[in-house]
Amino acid sequence: MENTKHRTQVSLEQWQYQRLVELSRRTKRSLSAIIRDLISEKFPAETVDKKGDPLSKVIGMAAGDGSPVARNHDRFLYGKKG
Repeated sequence: MENTKHRTQVSLEQWQYQRLVELSRRTKRSLSAIIRDLISEKFPAETVDKKGDPLSKVIGMAAGDGSPVARNHDRFLYGKKG
């Protein structure tokens, strides 16, 4: 993933700024680092569809019990033995 950072200016409410400053002091981290982490929590990088591939939307939409199905996919899809 690209590591370029872009400078931006954000206007915060007083209470938002105070919460960030308090967290910054407690954790000894910069306000910028805290804000970047909060944005990453809200918008995880792995959910970003960078290539515009419509199939990327199907990732994670199904669940299973963890048993392998790839080798015997016909059996699981069509009920065939083998």
